[in-house]
Amino acid sequence: MRAPGGGAGLAAGLWQPVFDEGPRFAYADRMPYTPPLLSQPPTSSLTWHRAWRPVVVALALAGLAAAVPACVDMQSADTAAGAGQADGSASADTEEGPTVFVDELYADPGECEDPGQWVRTMFVLDGDTILLDDGLNSKVRMLGVAAPEIAHGSKPAECYGVKAWTLVKQWLVVEQYAKEDVLKESELKHMYVCVRPDPSAANKDDFGRLLRYVYLRDAEGKAVQLNARLIRQGAARLYTAFSKGLRHEKAFKTRETSARNEGLGGWATCNWSPR
Repeated sequence: MRAPGGGAGLAAGLWQPVFDEGPRFAYADRMPYTPPLLSQPPTSSLTWHRAWRPVVVALALAGLAAAVPACVDMQSADTAAGAGQADGSASADTEEGPTVFVDELYADPGECEDPGQWVRTMFVLDGDTILLDDGLNSKVRMLGVAAPEIAHGSKPAECYGVKAWTLVKQWLVVEQYAKEDVLKESELKHMYVCVRPDPSAANKDDFGRLLRYVYLRDAEGKAVQLNARLIRQGAARLYTAFSKGLRHEKAFKTRETSARNEGLGGWATCNWSPR
């Protein structure tokens, strides 16, 4: 409570109590009581409120009764959607991509189980190439997949190129993606990946990039292959230019067919055809 005008106003009998709302809420836990109202509403207003109170209550109850069936329907729909995701029959697509992935390709027993095989990611260069924080800044080109290109110099980005690149950044939750969204500042981290070669493929491509299968941990801690996920979600197509008879080539073909038939990613947006 404050007294404007100092002591002179008080002596003249002109001062009226004014309550500071800021201190009132800032120190509410220290106040023994809530300041009383400075004035009361006119008697006529009180009479009007008493007369209409039963009507207002009746309308409120009617609205609540109408809302209950809608809430039940919404709950039933949510339950059905959850059941569909639980059995793997559907994936929940969001603006950031699917939150439930079907046909994940898991690492074989004994593969990527050694903690020493997991390396910290540093950067996602495009939809099928990442940079490792392994002391050598190794560039890894994902085996068996070809994502559309992003812009390079004067060369414009290909259809779905930026989207595929963004998806990989989101799946790996690397710092370059988190900084683009202030809501993800709390998620600044770099995913660890396990990169494995294929005996049927060359060790490196013509640009000196390692040719590898890339595995990451899913929500349950299982090692799932990023190469296969890119193809299955329609963010990349099967690519066998580096070699024929890749270990996972059959699995890639099956997933590419599914993505194409379902019209996912670039198959619908860019009207792709198999490479």
